[in-house]
Amino acid sequence: MPAHWTVRQVVSQASLEAGITLRAVTAVTGSMDQDIVQMAALLNAVADELLVEEPYRVTLGDGYWLRSSDGQPLDSPTADDDVILFDPRLTINGLKFRFLAAKGLEFGEAMRDFTNRLNKLAGKANGRVIDLDAEEGRTV
Repeated sequence: MPAHWTVRQVVSQASLEAGITLRAVTAVTGSMDQDIVQMAALLNAVADELLVEEPYRVTLGDGYWLRSSDGQPLDSPTADDDVILFDPRLTINGLKFRFLAAKGLEFGEAMRDFTNRLNKLAGKANGRVIDLDAEEGRTV
């Protein structure tokens, strides 16, 4: 999985996995499909949650969780090719669980997948060893 995915890629993958589309999504921003519009809106809810959790509280502490195609930081999607700075699988899992919950469908497994992935990423980020004997303390 590439390091970063676009808004279109994440929404497309989440919609395929949740079973609301049969083909890859070709457009998110400006879509007339109610489910795709809802998924795009739910990306902000996923971001709000992730920005207060490790590892993103530290790495994206400025609140910008997207980059435009020309590299500008964004705090909300503006185009399909905006790049999401969160782990793609984590974002997909978060989007699926929030979408299923919003529709009143069973979301427990999707929420568990999201939480497990978040915990693994936080553990990996916090698993660094700090050498306290060094003059300036260094990450090992």
